[in-house]
Amino acid sequence: MKFNKNIFFLLLFLVLQLRVFSVNKDSLLNLVKNPNTSDSAKFYAYYDLSWEYIYSDVDSAYTLAKKAFILLKKCNLTKQQPKITNLLGACFQVKGDFAQAIEYYQQSLNYGEKTKNNETILTAYSNIGALYIQLKQYKKALEYQLKALPIAEQSNAITSLPSIYNNLCLIYNNFGDSKKALSYGLKSLSSYQQQNNKNGICSSTGNIGNTYLHLKQYDKALENFLICYKVSGEIENYYEKGRAALDIGEIYALKNNYSEAIKYYLISKNIASGAEDFETEIDALKNLYISSKKQNNKIKALEYYETYVDLKEKLNDNLRQQEVTKHEIEFAFNKRTVRDSIKNAELAKVKDLQLKANKAQIDNDKLFKIALSIGLALVLVFGLIIFNRFRIITKQKQIIELKEKQTQEQKNVIENKNIEILDSINYAKRIQMGLLANMQTLNANLKKENYFILFKPKDIVSGDFYWTTEINNLFYLAICDSTGHGVPGAFMSLLNMSFLSEAIKEKGIFNPNQVFDYVRQRLVDTISSEGQQDGFDGILLCVNKLTNSITYAAANNSPVVVSKATKTTQTTITHLAYDKMPVGKGEKIDNFTLHTIDLNSNQFLYLYTDGYPDQFGGPKGKKFKYKQLDDLLLSIHQQLPNQQLEIINKQFNNWKGNLEQVDDVCLIGIKL
Repeated sequence: MKFNKNIFFLLLFLVLQLRVFSVNKDSLLNLVKNPNTSDSAKFYAYYDLSWEYIYSDVDSAYTLAKKAFILLKKCNLTKQQPKITNLLGACFQVKGDFAQAIEYYQQSLNYGEKTKNNETILTAYSNIGALYIQLKQYKKALEYQLKALPIAEQSNAITSLPSIYNNLCLIYNNFGDSKKALSYGLKSLSSYQQQNNKNGICSSTGNIGNTYLHLKQYDKALENFLICYKVSGEIENYYEKGRAALDIGEIYALKNNYSEAIKYYLISKNIASGAEDFETEIDALKNLYISSKKQNNKIKALEYYETYVDLKEKLNDNLRQQEVTKHEIEFAFNKRTVRDSIKNAELAKVKDLQLKANKAQIDNDKLFKIALSIGLALVLVFGLIIFNRFRIITKQKQIIELKEKQTQEQKNVIENKNIEILDSINYAKRIQMGLLANMQTLNANLKKENYFILFKPKDIVSGDFYWTTEINNLFYLAICDSTGHGVPGAFMSLLNMSFLSEAIKEKGIFNPNQVFDYVRQRLVDTISSEGQQDGFDGILLCVNKLTNSITYAAANNSPVVVSKATKTTQTTITHLAYDKMPVGKGEKIDNFTLHTIDLNSNQFLYLYTDGYPDQFGGPKGKKFKYKQLDDLLLSIHQQLPNQQLEIINKQFNNWKGNLEQVDDVCLIGIKL
């Protein structure tokens, strides 16, 4: 039994513990419209209404939640704050904005920890754990469910406990630990049966059946799947009914009863199709194909297989988007860690300045006291003068020792913060490297022996990036230089890669020039509303694998072609046409031009950003420059790509010497 977003809706409903009775929408709407209704009563009405709309109209639910939040502030209902943050987190989770959902759940958790409110902490742990189940990050999900479990058991939270048990059953099934999965599954079922919670009974019997299936106890598995199938039909829970039918069919198939298996597979397929549950429908089609093949029904088997392939391609697109979302959440957490570390370092710096100012004032006061003491000493005996001077010297020594101690403490704080920031940036590097062009995709389309990539970020993370995707026999390769470098440049590179993917994969824009037009507009709308001119310079190639034609768009960057000498021609280097404007807000906003490249076997294509030619070095500390790079490419273009890479990298390091690298470097060579 695989996890699906529909299971998540059930988990969220059970975990939040906030909707324990149904409400009348009309009465709530009348309540908020009544001018005599108090603000505090309106708060609860907006809150309840938001939950009523969350699965049918999530945008309306979010609007109502924000109204409740405003009234919470107005009425100073501080204790209700975690309810609102959980509600807002649920809204964003239903929308699919998981980074925002985590942010709100974390706010609720922080509030619960600050106020030592176990109920709030329990709800936050459970919600975060359920979200990670939805994203199939089971290690993270287990971490939060195990944090929630002792709190729920100690407080005897009868609403939360069966849900947590059920989640742990599902998680341990995915880890292959059937013993633990069965233990938690049976606890969950027992609790749900005591509460007569039929949705819970459906979910827990499905998970228990799946556990028995792993243990190859097929009769017990079938018994639980049949209960799930029966109860889900009674309450019209079509997701559970579709999955249960699929699981029942699988048991019959394992028993070689293919006629009975096909019957249940067909029921599962029809239910899943109506509910738009693609994962279940795909599994049903695959099993129908296998079972029909076992019965030697080749016509039906082929029909099911073709439908299965078409639907699986759609699901794969969704799974790829889920992987991007996982990286976005990791990146959002990393960005918050960097932001908090920098903020703490700044606070430490301010505190240090305040301490120095206070010490300066203390020193001034003491100088005044010293002057006063000297004046009084004129009428005192010489012995008192000596005593007074001794006391002053002693105090000064204590102040100096204290100052040295505090200075060392501040130094330690700053060093620790620097370590935290560096760790966070290194983590960001792993995320960025995971989103760069996939080597498997590059090797499949360019052949490993026909290209090379030199990628040298100035700092740990990079504003330069190279990126690929493929769709409908079209292979795309981009090499781009985002505004800035280091952490700001890396943020821009992730945004730029996201918009390139959005243009091609979601909007169906296939011409490179139109892709750049779309990305530029998205950048202007997203980050240039206040005059910023952020974006990138770069090249986007498109190779049509059916016609072997190559088109490209270029923004402030020129592809370079080196042609080998022939009997009638000399070796030449050509800088191809490009548009003198960035992908982003700039002085020129014309549409980008679509260009065509006509390459033959005697030519080598180079794409690069400005980091290599702009590097300072050499005997006079000058820039390397484009002319010298052209000469270098002319001298090595006949060698194998891996040999070219070694020479280019060695030349860069020799030129740079002991000087600092001034910019990110990215250079790609291709023999097409």
